[in-house]
Amino acid sequence: MFNLLRTFMAVYETRSFSLAATHLFTSQPTVSHHIHQLENQLKTTLFERNKRSATIPTAAADILYTFSGNLLAEWEKTQEAIQNSQKDAIVDLHIGVSQSVAAVLFSRIAAALKKAFPYLQYDVAVLNSLQVVKQLEGQHLDLGFIEQPLTLKGAVRTALCTDQLIAAGWSTGTWITREEGSGMRYYTTAYLQAAGISPQHMMTVNNNAMLLALVQQGVGQALLSDQVALGNAPAQAIGPQFQRHFYLLQNPTANWPHNQAMLDKIVEAARASEVTR
Repeated sequence: MFNLLRTFMAVYETRSFSLAATHLFTSQPTVSHHIHQLENQLKTTLFERNKRSATIPTAAADILYTFSGNLLAEWEKTQEAIQNSQKDAIVDLHIGVSQSVAAVLFSRIAAALKKAFPYLQYDVAVLNSLQVVKQLEGQHLDLGFIEQPLTLKGAVRTALCTDQLIAAGWSTGTWITREEGSGMRYYTTAYLQAAGISPQHMMTVNNNAMLLALVQQGVGQALLSDQVALGNAPAQAIGPQFQRHFYLLQNPTANWPHNQAMLDKIVEAARASEVTR
């Protein structure tokens, strides 16, 4: 029910099913399905479309919107109260993060989790995206954070936030990229093909810090997050088509106390980091 209300509020506020889908990091058919479910439960129409295909809230939608915000706020307070009553429950997790997620996002998520769940204990392995998926598949991880759109049978994949890539460094004929299985390798290959670039030399490294240092020292060019401090190295915008998503993958067999509340906090922290850039 609460997911349906969140979807309804997004459509009501944006007056658009497609914009609501973008804000919620989901698909337009999912948004439409949620609205239809809510309309069936309430036995009323919530939105109408005029001849220009504009989404117009009905009187019933106006009433529902007035109460929805309060309902969701009370539900969040209830969740928080339950969490606070069980802060002595120790949770020990195994988390895998890709190097790009480690560099630009995970520290913010870790800070939010520490504040909300001080009893949470976890270890973190920094891998590439494919390695994270393989570790999840082998039941070695509870959660995985990746930037490549990979999937795992049975796993729940959640889009967390976006990250804009740029082309950084001086043109020397050399392009620097990550190893096979890395999300950065995936996007670098796509960019070079799209831009029609044939490097004189391709250098492969297995570490983001090394890649950045090579760019800063003038060895060559590479794709990097626009959140990375480049020093004096030049940067070139490459367009929104190279705006990647960071994803959360949850081991389908893993379960621990307060898992949904923790997952909600992860999503909240990731999306807050996107808004505050």
